[in-house]
Amino acid sequence: MRPSLSTPRRLLTPTRESLLRDFRAHEFRSLLRLAVEVVIIAAGLSWWYLQAQSPDGPVRGWKAGALFAVGFLGLFDFVVTQFLSNRKALEDLRPDARFGPHTRDSLLAAVQRVQARLGLGQQRLRVYLAREKDVNASAMRCELLPGWHLLNSVQLNRSIVHLLDEKELESVIGHELGHLFPYAPILRRCMLVHGALAGVLSLVIAQWLYPADFYVFAPLVAILIGRWFAFSTTGVESRLVEFLCDDFGARAAGLTPALTAEIKLGAEHEARSTLLMRVLEAKLQSGSTPIADLMKEYENAMPFGGVQSEEARAQMERGIQARIKQNDETSLMGFFKFAWQGDQTDHTELEQELARMRAVREVAKVPLDPARVLGEPRLMGEMMELLEAYPDRLLFHIPEEISDRGSSHPNVSRRLLYLWRNRDAIASAV
Repeated sequence: MRPSLSTPRRLLTPTRESLLRDFRAHEFRSLLRLAVEVVIIAAGLSWWYLQAQSPDGPVRGWKAGALFAVGFLGLFDFVVTQFLSNRKALEDLRPDARFGPHTRDSLLAAVQRVQARLGLGQQRLRVYLAREKDVNASAMRCELLPGWHLLNSVQLNRSIVHLLDEKELESVIGHELGHLFPYAPILRRCMLVHGALAGVLSLVIAQWLYPADFYVFAPLVAILIGRWFAFSTTGVESRLVEFLCDDFGARAAGLTPALTAEIKLGAEHEARSTLLMRVLEAKLQSGSTPIADLMKEYENAMPFGGVQSEEARAQMERGIQARIKQNDETSLMGFFKFAWQGDQTDHTELEQELARMRAVREVAKVPLDPARVLGEPRLMGEMMELLEAYPDRLLFHIPEEISDRGSSHPNVSRRLLYLWRNRDAIASAV
């Protein structure tokens, strides 16, 4: 019989009302931070202008324009990364393309339904489908000023689209819309202010550093400062809004689809964790095989959508053995190949991580298989009762299930319990 945890898990969840109160308080503090930025911008611009009026003022003209532009635009590097990623807007997909149970038209219709149910039908929104095997979805919150949504978008990875049914996918879309609209932090909706701060600080810092030859690097310092103002509270914001976005998704699709979507995602991460363990074991068994090569086999074996454990494991095992054989060649060519392509993996850290993953898999599970709940949603209440009755057991064998204190996102068990415990408040908010 598998052992239980020596210390019960932390399964506390906030109430919806307390989260909304904390979010409003955080937004008020963020407004004060924005006010400080505006004061710095005004003071810095005034100081630079007075310096530039001097006949020997060094930073003016095209130099000033270039420094300001680099500082301002440098804050938006993540936008470039997003638009260069391997993704397509839903409306640009082929009409006959299929993604698991979904088509282009059904995905577009799902987005429209979610927007209508959440009262966001008039909001301009771009939704992208990314050719990614990571089971995830994301939202890019980047407004130049509040209400200016030109750069806001939602990205659905193909794997999550293949994995979830229509209603479950609607709950995920609703969750991401929560990040973009009602629970988008004010700091992420005032990027023009952060950009202006980085641009003005570029001028000020360059003015100070001008006697030295490295004044041209002033925008790098300014961008770091601007990035701190814009993103340093991201972890706090995530912990505040993740639950709220979960219930926004439940309001879009219903409580049961939101719960079953979380269960499917948890089961998928558990299955993928099993395959990843095999990669780490293979690396320890064959030190000459670069871990990057083994991870390629992990990616190759991963289908879009749910992992078919036996099939994916067999394919990955064949790939791993081929890699090991290739890198264990005893010829002179094999020696040089190892010398030039071998990696610098820290085997001690690898062993520690593998031991941690194995320890998680040894912990007893809650006495109700989540797969059974997916087949019989009427058992959802029983599963929630068992989660609370057995805090020393796991719902899924993934490390975050033991503790999510170091993560900006709550684990699956706490997400489920939050939705269940607040189901009446969520229903009354619809």
